[in-house]
Amino acid sequence: MDMPPMTPPLKSLYQDPERIIVTAHRGFSGEYPENTLLAFTKAIELGVDILEFDIRGTSDGIPIILHDETVDRTTNGKGSPLNFTLAELQKLNASLWQGAHNSGKRLSKPAHPDVIIPTFEELLQVAAGKVGLNIQLYDTNEPLLTKICQLYQSYDLYDSGYLTVSTFQEVAKIRASDPRIEICVLEDQWEMSPKTLQRHLDHGLTFIQPGRQSTTPELCQAIQEKNLCANMFYSNTDEDNRRYIKMGLRGILTDCPNILLQTIKDLKVTQ
Repeated sequence: MDMPPMTPPLKSLYQDPERIIVTAHRGFSGEYPENTLLAFTKAIELGVDILEFDIRGTSDGIPIILHDETVDRTTNGKGSPLNFTLAELQKLNASLWQGAHNSGKRLSKPAHPDVIIPTFEELLQVAAGKVGLNIQLYDTNEPLLTKICQLYQSYDLYDSGYLTVSTFQEVAKIRASDPRIEICVLEDQWEMSPKTLQRHLDHGLTFIQPGRQSTTPELCQAIQEKNLCANMFYSNTDEDNRRYIKMGLRGILTDCPNILLQTIKDLKVTQ
């Protein structure tokens, strides 16, 4: 199904020097079950710029939205998603984790009825063309990657999304499937510096995701000078939001987009 591209294109948001780009990490995961359509819909309703989410595969090769290697933490099931067909996986309730990724807790019973692990395409049906997409791939085996790239093309995500992978080696695999797809690499996320940015440029990458420990005023200045689109992982409090924005950071991943949007409003920064 062909979808219209997001308006405006995602890259253009970074051209406004007064704008802070808000990425909802696993959706509005601070308040709703992470990586579910409920969390994604609530984030879109808040007015975030980008949804971040994670893709793995099922035993029947369907791209689904799940961060962990197993379903144990977030659902009432156990084991790898590779041990489940999609039909089996979607019988599980996916609301067993409450709160932010770094400070939440596992519940003794589901928080919401009928909340399941969604497929990549189910998310696209809800979000494509409405919001930017940071699509983190934990499984890049060739059959699954082919399906992901086909959906990327079918929903025309070229101006509104990018794939995030762990290593620079994976860049070639994606480009062999579709050279038009934007890519972000996390390999040096926690040791990013003005010097390491050149490696991303040499691979033709525009989007980067520095870790919070790597983010300094010097790095933020270098990012701006090199016209890179940076979204830092992560900030969940007003205090941290203010600290990183003061450094000159232009994009933030957060489990609590409501707090970041309020920080931006309070600072009178354009959102």
